[in-house]
Amino acid sequence: MRAWWSKVCAALTGRRDLVDDLNAEIAAQLEFEIEANLARGVPPDEARAAAHRRIGNLTRIQERAREAWSFPSLETIAQDLRYGLRGLRRSPGFSLVVVLTLALGIGANTAIFSVVNSVLLRPLPYPAADRLVWLGESDPKAEGISVTWVNYQHWRNENHSFEEMAGFHTTHLTLTGRGEALLTRAGTVTSGFFGLLGAKPLLGRVFGEADDRPGAPLTAVLDYRFWVDKLGANANVVGSTLALNGQPYEVLGVLPPEFRFFEQSIDFYLPLHRMQGDILDRGGHGSMRLLARLKPGVTLLSAVADLDGIMRRLAEVDPGPESQHRAYGVFLSEYRTHDVRPTLLVLLAAVGLVLIIACANVASLLLARGTARSREIAIRTAIGAGRVRLARQLLTENLLLAGLGGIAGGLLAQWGARVLIATGPRDIPRIAETTFDWRVLLFAAAITLLTGLFTGLAPVLTAGRPDLVSALKDSSRSATGRGGQASRSAMVVAEIAITLVLAFAAALLMRNLIAAQTGNPGFDPEHVLALELVLPSSSYRSQQAIQNFHDRLRQDLRALPGVTAVGAVNCPPSAGDCGDWFYSILDQPAPQPGEVPISLFNTADRDYFGAMRIPLREGRPFAENERPSVAIVNETFARKWWPKTSAVGHRIKSGGPYRNGPIYEIVGVVGDVGQMGLGTEPYPEIYLPFSQSQSEAVVVMIRSAGDPQSLVSAVRGRVAAIDRNLPIQSLRPFAQTVVASLAQRRFSTVLLALFAALAMVLAAVGIYGLLSYWVRIREHEIAIRMALGAPRPVILRWAGWQALRLSLIGAGIGILAAWAASRWLEDLVFGVSARNYTTLAAATVAVIGVAMTAAAIPIWRATEVDAVDKLHRA
Repeated sequence: MRAWWSKVCAALTGRRDLVDDLNAEIAAQLEFEIEANLARGVPPDEARAAAHRRIGNLTRIQERAREAWSFPSLETIAQDLRYGLRGLRRSPGFSLVVVLTLALGIGANTAIFSVVNSVLLRPLPYPAADRLVWLGESDPKAEGISVTWVNYQHWRNENHSFEEMAGFHTTHLTLTGRGEALLTRAGTVTSGFFGLLGAKPLLGRVFGEADDRPGAPLTAVLDYRFWVDKLGANANVVGSTLALNGQPYEVLGVLPPEFRFFEQSIDFYLPLHRMQGDILDRGGHGSMRLLARLKPGVTLLSAVADLDGIMRRLAEVDPGPESQHRAYGVFLSEYRTHDVRPTLLVLLAAVGLVLIIACANVASLLLARGTARSREIAIRTAIGAGRVRLARQLLTENLLLAGLGGIAGGLLAQWGARVLIATGPRDIPRIAETTFDWRVLLFAAAITLLTGLFTGLAPVLTAGRPDLVSALKDSSRSATGRGGQASRSAMVVAEIAITLVLAFAAALLMRNLIAAQTGNPGFDPEHVLALELVLPSSSYRSQQAIQNFHDRLRQDLRALPGVTAVGAVNCPPSAGDCGDWFYSILDQPAPQPGEVPISLFNTADRDYFGAMRIPLREGRPFAENERPSVAIVNETFARKWWPKTSAVGHRIKSGGPYRNGPIYEIVGVVGDVGQMGLGTEPYPEIYLPFSQSQSEAVVVMIRSAGDPQSLVSAVRGRVAAIDRNLPIQSLRPFAQTVVASLAQRRFSTVLLALFAALAMVLAAVGIYGLLSYWVRIREHEIAIRMALGAPRPVILRWAGWQALRLSLIGAGIGILAAWAASRWLEDLVFGVSARNYTTLAAATVAVIGVAMTAAAIPIWRATEVDAVDKLHRA
């Protein structure tokens, strides 16, 4: 059987032809040397012997030539694999440690990459997704703002860079007539929206040009999930009607289950132009953004320049407030991920460093094992094994270990990916779509192969230059080389440096998270129940109707037992940018057109600041029936314009000096709140009285003396008593909303802290193994020192200095690397400096402390050497 296998391997690799050629070449050279000796008069026997001496060991020459010039045969590879498997069985403990170490590194990397692949790398599920562009408008103060309907019409009809263009935004409508009133989210889109995204209806049809015109019948296209969850997947739904805000909408079709565009769930889609109407004012901004597909070969830069040219021409024929506006464009894939890209890339880099530490540990273990096998390698070299043959054998064994680690790591990665999906924040786009596709499998295979090559490089290089005389001696001291010890020391130094970088990054993010959670947000979210409502325009057509509803609601809520205060606001803290606009200060010089400042605009009632315990710094709160044209500003706004005087009494103009906006007198200044979330910098903010600027969307803040959750049932009852057809958008303790704003930061902090802890464990194992090995090979030297009278403290200092020296060198390199890497963390921290000396010092002390703790056992063991017994056996 073996002879047959050898013949098959020789036939597949052409090895037999190579052997025949080598033998013929060597025989010819030998004959040439013999003839040359005979020509010089050397006797035949001596001529042949001299020729053999000159050429050398024929067997060894043939072996090395075959190694150097031939690909190893399948039989040789199989032999190497069998030998490697026998080695694993002979050292199960060593093999298990190596495989588990590699599994941790490979598994963590694969799990994080699977998320990165899903969120950042996988193409969006739309036709020509790499050419889809998110479009908005920009001015010198902001970019990506909404596009006016007039500008959209000109862009679509006059551009030369885009194949298609569509507008979209979202709105809320109340669904009635199907049981309890339900607040729904609608996507209002132009007729080209579905064609641009390649959406084919599951049932019926989507909008056409005729459906997207003013005066056209009211129509809707249903999202698949809404059709299944709310309408029971009724196959006869096409042609039926839905009562939305009191008006009948005919259902045209149902979209397929895989279609999704908006980050938030959408219940159905409505024609945007039908909802928008004819808007002829080029400055009439709403909430519409655009989606467009570039023509093949057109760059985004040239396409934006094309739209800018249209804007300039419009400014010439229709000068006005929009003259400074220009086009803004970003690829859709980049727009979707720009918030999470820095976080995911930092996590991928961090877990990559953990893999490097794991590889260094394994390489150190393999070096130590190679030293223990130096006698075996020396014997194989002495009997003719070439350097390439030995290197291939060792590399095969290392790749076998890496392969097993990769398989275990793949299983670990699948479990880790499921944990990441379950615990990750919901605002990370497409994280729920994380799967192990070909990119993830290719990544796992690549890092497994690279890990095997990296960990096997040092043992292979060391095995290539054995000291035969020393290695053949039966002495552990003689089996040790300075090169192997230096390599292991360098690996430990690198581990400590990398661990310090990870510890610094984790500590920085942790400090930032703690500061955000424990810092003063400017308000008190505890004991507050937030009630979010959107009043349908069909039922509340006038400002007076909205005012009457809110007056009665606040009165009824204040009467509930346990309620201490009730206030209403349009945009609560941590809700983000609910609306900003230009303004100007009337007693300040008029700014240039491109330098008009922007502020957040909000509306609140007279009790809102008290209910949220936002301090009033100066002036007064709003009155019950506040006179028109007054405003309250926050501290950031007041400090910007009147750092040394009072802001009360000054007047501001909405829209800036070049717009016909209302004028407001400042009557009070309140404290700053984190409108964009906890731990974020406050923006200038202007509050207008709720009674003078009623909004259909409102958040009622209900402060209670006890647990706000206990008020949920009573609050629902009061809302239903006023209007049983009014759905509640959200009703939950406001503290939950505030904490949710930190979800993404908490996610990245926990993961980075986990990676740093894993790195510390691996680094501790590395320095423990190095010092244990160092003590073992120096037991004879320690015994001599102790026999000559060296006391235990001297031995401890001598051994301890070895660990401290490596720790200090590694920490020094790590400090420089952490300081250089701090700029990559600037996008992830708020309120604390990324270059923080205290955090860096704490991380350094922690890493050195862990390293010295790991070294304590082998250092102490150095003093336990029995000098008499050791010297006697030596």
